[in-house]
Amino acid sequence: MTLTYSGNLIRQHDPDRFLLSLFSSRKHREALWTLFAFNYEIAKTREVVTEQTIGLIRLQWWRDAIAEIYAGKEARQHEVVMPLASAIKQYDLPKELFDNLIYAREFDLEGVAPANFKGLINYCEFTNAPLMQLALMIVGEEEAEGTIKAVSTHYGVLGTLRAVPYMLSQGRVMLPTDVLQENSLSEKKILDFNKKEDLVHIIRILVSKLQEFQNDELLIKSKFIHKLNALTVIQARHLSKFDCDVFDPKFQQGAPMRALKLWFC
Repeated sequence: MTLTYSGNLIRQHDPDRFLLSLFSSRKHREALWTLFAFNYEIAKTREVVTEQTIGLIRLQWWRDAIAEIYAGKEARQHEVVMPLASAIKQYDLPKELFDNLIYAREFDLEGVAPANFKGLINYCEFTNAPLMQLALMIVGEEEAEGTIKAVSTHYGVLGTLRAVPYMLSQGRVMLPTDVLQENSLSEKKILDFNKKEDLVHIIRILVSKLQEFQNDELLIKSKFIHKLNALTVIQARHLSKFDCDVFDPKFQQGAPMRALKLWFC
């Protein structure tokens, strides 16, 4: 299979969504890769800038590039913007959802953790649900908005917990402040003293909270959302297998045979 720039980018940096795209029709894959590449570009903003102001300028660049597409102007000469303009026109994708994704990423630049578990839930909803709404429009499937939000948010929270080691390497803590305080922890203590065992305990608490949040009675109509939900279950079981120790090198290798498991879901 020959991959375009966006396809290669997502295979390398967003393997879960790349895997999901392979379960869609071939005619939709390039548009999905381009959409996910756009998401990767805005999501990595905090990693590639040294100041909040520069990050806001970078996000504004993307906001302006999107606005120009909808204004009928020629797409900017960028590896992601050009095919994204084609996808927007072909699938009549709404500008509001792109704006929502960009706005959600401004929170990353503030350098603060969610105040509580509800704040983490909101963050994961705002950074994931609009993306899945756009993806569904590309693959031509429909799903209840509440179901999209529930599945996308669950996937997003698990992704945030799995990424704790990487975020620490970036000097970032995205765990709820109130849960940290209840366990005599703070962002400073975590970053200064590398309290891995304490962090694993916090992750166990949050996984328990997530299980309470999860709705097992969701009626999923969309094949795409069904696969996302199945992938979320696979990731949750992988996390449970390691008793939430996201620092274990074997855990970091990822859930084995994800593609095969998704095939049979």
